[in-house]
Amino acid sequence: MSNKIIKSAEDLDKISASNISELITIEEADKIVSVWGLFLEHAGFMSYLFSGDIPESVLPYPKYLLVGAINKMAKYYHQQGHDKMVENLESTLIGLVSYANDKEAIKQASENFNNKEWLEHFVPGLNELQRDRMENGFVVDGKLWKLSKSRIEEIENSLEIKE
Repeated sequence: MSNKIIKSAEDLDKISASNISELITIEEADKIVSVWGLFLEHAGFMSYLFSGDIPESVLPYPKYLLVGAINKMAKYYHQQGHDKMVENLESTLIGLVSYANDKEAIKQASENFNNKEWLEHFVPGLNELQRDRMENGFVVDGKLWKLSKSRIEEIENSLEIKE
């Protein structure tokens, strides 16, 4: 495991050990966690785009607020006997390890985008990521909606202008 990942995990542990979750109300924690869930639904591509180190400022809230809210809600759900909710919430904490100092993350991304060999692998992967997301679908009005693979191909084959 890289030293950066270990340090980031240690930083999250320090935040968890602080009293941040006691400073947040249950209502605030609930809303922050809801926003975090929506963010996670749509932000998966960022780890691909930034190849690991994602700028912290793209998070909907600073790490300390997210950790505090997640811990507050996990404690609440634990007290209510909803252990599966606790597991689900806690499983999202590890994702915060991918978020790094803005300058460091952008510097790394810039180096990657200037690397021709990296770009040769990145662009086809990005196209595949879009296709996978499209085929897997999106939640619309509370329900999963997606275009089937055959429908996507039908539309693509009907295009007059192809890439």
